Amino acid sequence: MANPVSKTLIGAFVLGAIALVFGGIVVLGSGALFRSTYDVVMFFDGSVGGLQVGAPVTFRGVAVGEVTGIQIVYEADRKEFLIPVSVRLITNRAERLSAGAKPMTMKELIALGLRAQLQMQSFITGQLSILLDFFPDTPVQLAGVSRAGFGTRVEEIPTIPTPIQRIQKSIEQIPLDEVIRDARETLASIRDILASPAIPEIIANLQQVSQDAVGIAQKVDAGLAGIGRQTELTLSQLRTLLSRVDAQVKPFGAAIEETRALAQALNRHIDPIAGEVKQTAGELRSTLKQSELTLAEIRSMSADNSELRFHLALLMTELTATARSLRALTDYLERHPDALLRGRALDQPTGGQR
Repeated sequence: MANPVSKTLIGAFVLGAIALVFGGIVVLGSGALFRSTYDVVMFFDGSVGGLQVGAPVTFRGVAVGEVTGIQIVYEADRKEFLIPVSVRLITNRAERLSAGAKPMTMKELIALGLRAQLQMQSFITGQLSILLDFFPDTPVQLAGVSRAGFGTRVEEIPTIPTPIQRIQKSIEQIPLDEVIRDARETLASIRDILASPAIPEIIANLQQVSQDAVGIAQKVDAGLAGIGRQTELTLSQLRTLLSRVDAQVKPFGAAIEETRALAQALNRHIDPIAGEVKQTAGELRSTLKQSELTLAEIRSMSADNSELRFHLALLMTELTATARSLRALTDYLERHPDALLRGRALDQPTGGQR
């Protein structure tokens, strides 16, 4: 007789089959077997409260991965705590339009400005997610995967603080104690000024100044009104004067036209004369040049060391001697008129005494 089948064994077999079917549905439905993943790590400054394992990682709103782990690493040498966040990226989410395009490496993407940043996922629950985007104007700050115990196959994506974190950091840098102390000193100074006995007098003076200003404004308003009326009257008179001047100027229009015609006729007659004047000026210019040459020659002839001047001086010397001899001869003939018949006596000089 066969042994009866155990109901417990049958139930365990059925439950195992159901678990296998459910696991296959989960695995195949999620597409984990057909996805290409890439593990990276990020180091965020400050608190990561609200970031949980399984939180989405998005690139401009598109889910490209999820958080797989959040750790705390203590460096005893530096006495510093690091919080590495492990992320698994789905690499086949991006489609390449060009079939021959080479996929970019993580270093190339970081050089283009790829950065990670915490982002509020829900204001109600306070949950955070990780945003990936390109911020080319931000510096690259890497902590180093080896410091957190990761292997060389895991690459690091640099992070940048959120706007709220930057504001908090700026607020932390404000010296609140000094600001509060300065505010207290300012309030004390204001209190002392308000308690001064001169305040009522100052207020009374301000009221008087305000009343005086109102009176001056009223006087100025009245004066401006009178000036406005006078301006309108002046403008009216000016319009009348302009109309009269226009009426007086119109008869001169014909005379102006005749003057313009006369000027044109003079221009037509002046053009030939201008040509002759230019020719005459040219001849006169050549004559002046010739005169300059002649004067230059005369100047060279009359110079102190010129040959002409030397001969002239010699001639003047000879003429002087000749004139002296003629004068002596004349004196001798006056004393001895018979010398013309008998000749000059040998013992009497020409210029001697009688």
